[in-house]
Amino acid sequence: MTNFVHCRGCGHQIHETAPTCPKCGAPQAVASQLASTTHAPLAGTLGPYGSIPWFRQRWALVCMFLVFAPAAVVVAWSGEIYYLAGTTIKTFPKSAKIIMTVITALLLIALAGDDEAFQGFAGMTIIGGAIGLSIRK
Repeated sequence: MTNFVHCRGCGHQIHETAPTCPKCGAPQAVASQLASTTHAPLAGTLGPYGSIPWFRQRWALVCMFLVFAPAAVVVAWSGEIYYLAGTTIKTFPKSAKIIMTVITALLLIALAGDDEAFQGFAGMTIIGGAIGLSIRK
């Protein structure tokens, strides 16, 4: 069975024996020390997310989505977003990124219009989307 780890630079999944990341070129000198983040328990010394950058973690995405939704969509589409499920790290599926994009487009359309009811609906949709992202398992 092939084991994969996450790149120390960008978080992209790479093979555990790769000396550098094919996506960003970051050296992976200690990649063999990290456990496979898709099926194995987490490394205890690096925190719950291991060496995944903070902006690739679910809590950061939810905060960005509430404050400035277009930034959250850009971050989500520029790489993987990770979340904890028990003691393993998983990635958000493409469908979650599509839903975020649609909600953000709805918000931008509402902000361009003059209808206050539609703007309120779009704002509540953003809040509901953020809650949905935060409780996703």
